[in-house]
Amino acid sequence: MIQTLHIKNIGGIRSAGLEFTEGLNVITGESGAGKSSVVRSLELLTGGRGGVKFIRAGEKSGSVEAKFTGKTIAREILSTGRSRAKIDGAGIGLSECAQIVNELVRIQSQFAQMELLEPDRQLAMLDSCLPEKIRTEKFAEFHRIFDLARKSSGELRAMKKRRAEIERKYSDAKEIFSLVKTAQLESGLELRLENQLADLTHRIAARERAKNSFDALTGGLSEKGLIGNVESCCENLYDFMDEETSENVRTSLEILRESVRNLAADLRDSEGDSPKLEATEERLGALRRLKRLCNIPDENELLTYCDEIYTNLEWLEKSYTELEELTAKSLDERRKANALAMEIRHARQESGVTLAQRVNAVLSELAMGGITFGINFEGLQKLSRTGADSVEFTLSDGSRSGRVEKIASGGELSRLLLALQLSLPDEWLPPTIVFDEVEAGLGGKAAVLSGLQLKELSRKCQVILVTHEASIAALGNSHILIQREDGETFTRSISGTDRVKEIARMLSGSPDMAEAQEHARILLG
Repeated sequence: MIQTLHIKNIGGIRSAGLEFTEGLNVITGESGAGKSSVVRSLELLTGGRGGVKFIRAGEKSGSVEAKFTGKTIAREILSTGRSRAKIDGAGIGLSECAQIVNELVRIQSQFAQMELLEPDRQLAMLDSCLPEKIRTEKFAEFHRIFDLARKSSGELRAMKKRRAEIERKYSDAKEIFSLVKTAQLESGLELRLENQLADLTHRIAARERAKNSFDALTGGLSEKGLIGNVESCCENLYDFMDEETSENVRTSLEILRESVRNLAADLRDSEGDSPKLEATEERLGALRRLKRLCNIPDENELLTYCDEIYTNLEWLEKSYTELEELTAKSLDERRKANALAMEIRHARQESGVTLAQRVNAVLSELAMGGITFGINFEGLQKLSRTGADSVEFTLSDGSRSGRVEKIASGGELSRLLLALQLSLPDEWLPPTIVFDEVEAGLGGKAAVLSGLQLKELSRKCQVILVTHEASIAALGNSHILIQREDGETFTRSISGTDRVKEIARMLSGSPDMAEAQEHARILLG
């Protein structure tokens, strides 16, 4: 609980120290005296957004420090818009500080009332009423399975996305692989193939010219050729040659014949150049087609790209089995999560009936017997970490029904929230609850009944109440008066005669009216 609260330069308060006790602590004062500055100060501790507007005019900073049971928490806001938070003198992040304070204090102002009726908060209130086994074991198991299912679903989506991307990106992979096989990729291949092609083309052209000359010499398969004609001419000339000349001519012709025979073998050996030319042209064509298809002119990059294709398509083939296994696993986990969510739904529906009965019983004691509180359930289309349900708190007055915030007046909403606080398990209650004019819109019997219920609540936790209602203020275990004099706000704890006068002022507007003081003494008991 909060033991002391020190405020400096917040709102209209220059400096103030407030002491609180267990039970019901009431804060009263004239309108405009500075009561709201106390609530704003507490809101700053719970993580409320700070700003220059909260700092007292003319000051460079404002601060709030609260001493709780076991720790001291402070927050300072600067005129620059920045804020600082400390716990037991050590700096701490604002969000972390707010998380800690919100476990200790709950502020129920008019704004906070509406926040309390948000669907998520309503569901949290209902879940606090569930049997302990559901709140602990079942929810723990559901969260475990739900997280596994969400992880599996994420992995499944990622795998399907990658498979689709690979299939789309490499839709022409079959042709690419065929061209890769033909081209036999390697670094610097195109230049080498071009040089090889030029060399083979030159050699084939030279061979063709040589073959034509060879055929002219030998006559081919049907003609005598130049050599045959020379031999015939020589036969006619041998009789006119001396022996040495004749022998020389015969030897020369034999050498020519032998050379031609050798040339024929060389020409036969060169016949393999044509298939080589065809293979080179095919390989070069495949390489150039591959470059155009992949739009990659650099051969090293093309090699890398083809390796990437191999890697991805290899994964695509191997991932099919994994895809089937992950699909089955994800489906099984979703089924288990749905089954647990249905168990939780059933328990929520039973607890909802019990909670509604408790709230309606308290509402009857708050003079709201003609209004019925209910809880509507709606199944979610998709599981969330809170389960498969959304809930909606409703009110019905016999002639109309609907969501609480649409039906309840300001006074009814205050009493409903008080009824909820009293109906929920004690574990739901924080050590301290702050009510900012919870009696707004109430009067007469309803105000008195609300005061009695606040007193009952204060037996479960510390209650700090800012109020204008005398009958409620008189129920306090401690009473703090906020006064404003000469532009300054002052706070002090009051008792005895001072408290009688303050209750009298709240009753009549005058602290000194005898009748009002007598009535105040009666209220104070």
